Amino acid sequence: MQAKFLLHIAIALFVLMCGCSSNGQTSDIATTDNNDTVVAPQLREAKLTFVGDFLFEAPFFAAVDNGYDRNSYFSLVKKYFEDDDLSVGNMEVVIGNDKMKVSGDNYNFCAPHYIGELVSSLDMQVLSTANNHTFDRGIEGINSTLDFFDSTDIVNVGTYRNQQDRETPRIVEKNGIKFGFLAYTLSTNQLVPQQYRNLVGLYRNPETRKVTDEYKALVANEMSALRPQVDVLIVMMHWGTEFTFEPNSEQKEMAKFLNEHNADIVYGSHSHSVQPVEIIGNEHKTLVYYSLGNFASQDDDIARTPKGQETFDNAYQVGLLSQFKVSLTDNGVEFSDLTNHLIVNHLNYDMKKFVLVPFEQYDEFYAKTHYRYNLGFNREFINGLYEVVNKKLK
Repeated sequence: MQAKFLLHIAIALFVLMCGCSSNGQTSDIATTDNNDTVVAPQLREAKLTFVGDFLFEAPFFAAVDNGYDRNSYFSLVKKYFEDDDLSVGNMEVVIGNDKMKVSGDNYNFCAPHYIGELVSSLDMQVLSTANNHTFDRGIEGINSTLDFFDSTDIVNVGTYRNQQDRETPRIVEKNGIKFGFLAYTLSTNQLVPQQYRNLVGLYRNPETRKVTDEYKALVANEMSALRPQVDVLIVMMHWGTEFTFEPNSEQKEMAKFLNEHNADIVYGSHSHSVQPVEIIGNEHKTLVYYSLGNFASQDDDIARTPKGQETFDNAYQVGLLSQFKVSLTDNGVEFSDLTNHLIVNHLNYDMKKFVLVPFEQYDEFYAKTHYRYNLGFNREFINGLYEVVNKKLK
């Protein structure tokens, strides 16, 4: 079964009503035989690509130090990013500078400068920097990451230099469609001090790690401020429980909250395994990706997964690349042509070479040379994993 059909949405074409006339539809003017003026709406359309976590880890850095050509890592997936208008992902590592030590394990991630350049080579347009690793290197790490993205064309959202920066809307216009972005994380591994708290998009109280009315109001206010300025509102959420295949109750509750505040799309990350996609809402429809899993990752064995249970160590190696079209019509926002591709993080048997492989190209050579092949990571596992996820969509 082709990967793009394994995780599908039953409705391939659906309409999300914006509930306002602020989309600014352009139109063509025509006349009838009676010389009556007729306004014909002009379709505005853009193709989007969503991928999951960019998580670069110690084995990758070690391989590069030993001569591995890092530019080969994305060689088989670049085609997807060259064939779209807007690419979106989650940058789960700090981009360091010359004064910061590189680290890629023990849940503290600071990547060398070349990792930022590697990600930039994919022609990404938007990256969230709000996740549990955001504050791994404190305020220096936040600023170093922002310094890097300021030198590129990539728009980052979720971490900020100051309150004025936070209040500056993240809007990307493609083909006449204005896309607005907000990003939030459930927590950070290192507690953000009070004086820096406004520099990180948080949707929970950092001390209690609970969703409170105060933080819900903060999210609602930022959504309300951005909503009138854009045609499509995308909220990026780092949420949920790691190593799970389905959303927890907090994800469901927050998705409902975001829908009620007129988010068009919710982009989810953090579980390191793909979770279902669904459409929620009554009056306003919201497309929700609960988690796209890992896009880039290189860990051969996850210390936090139960010993002897290889399911999530294997699921860690696969992510979702989702593409779809967004159109503006008289009816509002429409989504169509949703296509999902499984992307396999191929770790060579000697952990000296890495490459991302679309599942359609994941042949026996790749399967049998993967580091985890003898631990149950094979084509059958990948098919079975996504059949499980697919059942939850029905």
